[in-house]
Amino acid sequence: MAHRPRPSRERALRQIERHAFEVGPALPARRLTPVEQQLLDGTASVVTDIEPLATTLHQVAPAVDEYRLRTR
Repeated sequence: MAHRPRPSRERALRQIERHAFEVGPALPARRLTPVEQQLLDGTASVVTDIEPLATTLHQVAPAVDEYRLRTR
C-alpha cells in the first residue's frame, strides 16, 4: 500500500462513486428472537417511564453556564 501523507479529495470522490450504487443493507433484516424482542420492549417502556422524571430534572438542574456553590 502506498504511503499517503494527506487525504486526497479526488481519491475519496472516486471511492464514493465506486460505492454509490450500494443502497441499503446487503442482507435482509432477520427476525428478532424472543429475548431480543423482550429487551427492546423493556427498553422502550423504561424510556417512556423515565421521561417525566427527566423533565423534572431539567427544571431543577442549573443552567449549563450557571455555577451553584454548595451550602453544606
